[in-house]
Amino acid sequence: MLTISDSAPSQVFMNKSILKSSIAALATSLTILGAIAFVDRAENRRFQQQERVNVVNKISTIRANLEAALNRRLFLTRGFIAYVSSLNSDITQAEFEQLAASVLAGETGVHSVYLYEDTICSHVYPLAGNEDCIGFTPLSIPEEREAVERSIDNKQTVVAGPVDLVQGGIAFIGRSPIYLTPPDGVPESGDYWGLTSVVIEQNALFEDAGLVNAEDSPLQYALRGKDGLGAQGEIFWGDEVIFEGNPVTSSITLPNGSWQLAAVPTTGWAARSPLSQWLWVGGALSAILGGSLVFVLVSAPSRLRVAVDKATRDLQKAKAALADANVTLEDRVKRRTAQLASANEEISLLNDKLKEENLHMHSKLLVLKEMQQMILPKPEELQAIAGLEIAGFMQPAEDVGGDYYDVLYTDGVVTLGIGDVTGHGLESGILMVMAQTAVRTLEEMRERDAVKFLDVLNRTLFKNVQRMNTDKNLTLSILNYVDGHLSISGQHEEVLIIRVNGSIERVDTIDLGFPIALDREIADFIDCTTVELEPGDGVVLYTDGITEAENRDREQYGLDNLCRVISQNWHKPIEGIKQEVIDDLLYFIGQQEIFDDITFVIFKRSPTPQTLDQPGLLSAATPQEKAIGTGQAAVGA
Repeated sequence: MLTISDSAPSQVFMNKSILKSSIAALATSLTILGAIAFVDRAENRRFQQQERVNVVNKISTIRANLEAALNRRLFLTRGFIAYVSSLNSDITQAEFEQLAASVLAGETGVHSVYLYEDTICSHVYPLAGNEDCIGFTPLSIPEEREAVERSIDNKQTVVAGPVDLVQGGIAFIGRSPIYLTPPDGVPESGDYWGLTSVVIEQNALFEDAGLVNAEDSPLQYALRGKDGLGAQGEIFWGDEVIFEGNPVTSSITLPNGSWQLAAVPTTGWAARSPLSQWLWVGGALSAILGGSLVFVLVSAPSRLRVAVDKATRDLQKAKAALADANVTLEDRVKRRTAQLASANEEISLLNDKLKEENLHMHSKLLVLKEMQQMILPKPEELQAIAGLEIAGFMQPAEDVGGDYYDVLYTDGVVTLGIGDVTGHGLESGILMVMAQTAVRTLEEMRERDAVKFLDVLNRTLFKNVQRMNTDKNLTLSILNYVDGHLSISGQHEEVLIIRVNGSIERVDTIDLGFPIALDREIADFIDCTTVELEPGDGVVLYTDGITEAENRDREQYGLDNLCRVISQNWHKPIEGIKQEVIDDLLYFIGQQEIFDDITFVIFKRSPTPQTLDQPGLLSAATPQEKAIGTGQAAVGA
């Protein structure tokens, strides 16, 4: 009876201990699993975001390739436009075939080219197999009438398609209007002559862009926006299911609209990260081990005490052994201390060297920053230019910026340049200084040919960029002004022409040049356009640091805001206009960090006309060069 009486409380105590231990073990396991679930959700979100970023990078390359392949073929029509407009409006079929063969030499993917005199097909290349096209007018087809009339009225290139060709195959048709150039007049400012069109094979275009023959591609692509209607247009290539699968999209810019390119992974969007299963395997093991450990610790306090006693005895033994080894350890500590002292001295020397290198690099940046400021045009230089009010502003995003602007005055010609180097920092700043020096050199050489000017500048900077082993390049526009006549060449942001009443005309420079130092040969892409400025008229040049500046809500300042401020304040002195632009921009940005260089130049023709020393506008070089592809082709948005 005594035994039974003594064991019952012990059994109850043991049962309570087991229950308490089980609850603690379960709580520990659930806590670990909850933490794993939280980490798993975070990892899945990170993985899905990274997967979309990877698709964005790949689709951006395809978009750039597709735009380049399309524009390269559309630019072929500029040669026909210049030839008919300026040299031979009575061109024969034989002359057209000879000209087309020369222009299309080495080019692939162009099915055929046409001339439509008074909107009626009069010339075709190749003629064989296309004889029935002579006498055809696209105005007879209702689906094409609106696009053709819009091209003629707006002097724009219009891309239609894709369309099924009678000869077989699928193609896009780019049509551009032709206006005659009066003798000694502005290019293509005369009467309407007709149209030129180029038929571009779809397969060749998509092969150049990397969209076909890509069975091993990790992505599936689709295109919509037939006839340039963008996201509102029909799907004309790829599976329409792609647009329903949460795709990454990118806009393909056309002269008359856009296409929308969509892409999804070939295997579909992954629902979970590859690490997810390993997280759960590790988490389950951790939950089991953690729960077991808690169970043991809570349920066996006596065992813990035994373990503590044993550890105490072991510690005493270790203490004795430690005392025996103390003398040897002291010797080892002394040797190690000496080694650490030597290492510390070496680290100190390395730190000093690193500080010197950092100071040296900072000094370089300060020197380059100072150099950039020194070569900017001085206020007294701008004030000395008769007949014009000029003001400029530049604020780098870092110590050394990548924006460029300059105002030069040579032999009565006022030359203004503005550009934007990719990126910031030392390399971008060096390329900016090189660009200023090259422009100054060409200006001092009195080079007035737009093609030669930008071609020589590009060759010079391209070779320097190759030597620097960098991928930097810049957009650049060059403007020459003489006595109310303004010429514009080179590719950069839009040039704003402000009339005396504050109205604004926007000049798109996309067809006037090519990024500098990106390719060795750009002469075929350079063009020049002219604008007449009356007293009180003026021009505003800017970099994308203004239009793409963001506020705290990630909204961009935009070109419309810039135009609004300039138009409202155009009646003020030039410095007042400049300050209004700066104040409005900074107010919009607020406390948001400035991520890009901010640069703009404003100049206004004085209300009382004053004649500069002598004319000297940049111009396309020769009639022969104009016939090959310079001149003002009507290719626009």
